[in-house]
Amino acid sequence: MNLIKNTKKAFTLFELLLVVFISSIILIYSFNFQKELFEIQTTNEDLAILKIDLNSSKIIIEKNLPNIESKITYKDSILYYENNILLKDVSLFQISKTSNILIIDITLKNKISQTWKFKI
Repeated sequence: MNLIKNTKKAFTLFELLLVVFISSIILIYSFNFQKELFEIQTTNEDLAILKIDLNSSKIIIEKNLPNIESKITYKDSILYYENNILLKDVSLFQISKTSNILIIDITLKNKISQTWKFKI
C-alpha cells in the first residue's frame, strides 16, 4: 500500500516536472517570436517612413520643375532645396537632363533607390 502511494507521488512529481519543462520551452519560443516580430515591424516602419519622405520630396520637386536644377543641391548626405533641408541620409543623388526630360536617381540610407523622370 505504501509502495503504491510512493509510486503515485513520484509519477505526479514527474508529470509536474514535465509540464514545467514543456511550458518553459513554449514560453521561451513565444518570447523569441514576439521579439522577432517586433524587430520586423520596426524595420517595416522605418522603410515606410523613408518611402513617405521620398514621395514628399518627389512632389516638391515636381511642383517646382522649371527651375529645380538651380534650387536643389546635394552636400554631405543631405539634399537641400533653396538652402532648406529636403532629405537627410541620402546615399546617392544624381541629376541629369536630356532634351526635355529631367532624370533624378536617388538612394536613401542605402535601402531605397528610385529613379524619377520628369518631362520639362
